[in-house]
Amino acid sequence: MKALIISILCLGVLVAIWTAFDSYSDARLDGYIYEINKLVMPAVEREDWESARAAFDRVSDDWHKYRKISTFFFDRRLLNETDYSIARAKYYIKAEDLSNSSGELASLKEQLTFFHSNESFNLANIF
Repeated sequence: MKALIISILCLGVLVAIWTAFDSYSDARLDGYIYEINKLVMPAVEREDWESARAAFDRVSDDWHKYRKISTFFFDRRLLNETDYSIARAKYYIKAEDLSNSSGELASLKEQLTFFHSNESFNLANIF
């Protein structure tokens, strides 16, 4: 009976930690998507490359801080793909390439949306 109670408590701790991270992750990913939609994409479309670069650098720097924590919870392959997409978007913005930067930003936005929904703690993702 003692082992059962300890197992249930351990499972409860794991679920609580995952739920707290899920809430934290949801806020961060929504923030990245918002910044891409409201700050970076409009600046790219206006061809205001300095503003686009500054806004995207904030997203990129914040992503790298978030990534350190998320490696414990998410699939490393998905994290790496997002890193690659960020690197490409950063380069396209630096090169002032309108079509490629807007396409890569749209792809990154969808990738971040999929990223969270694919890794959320729910029954569909468990089974």
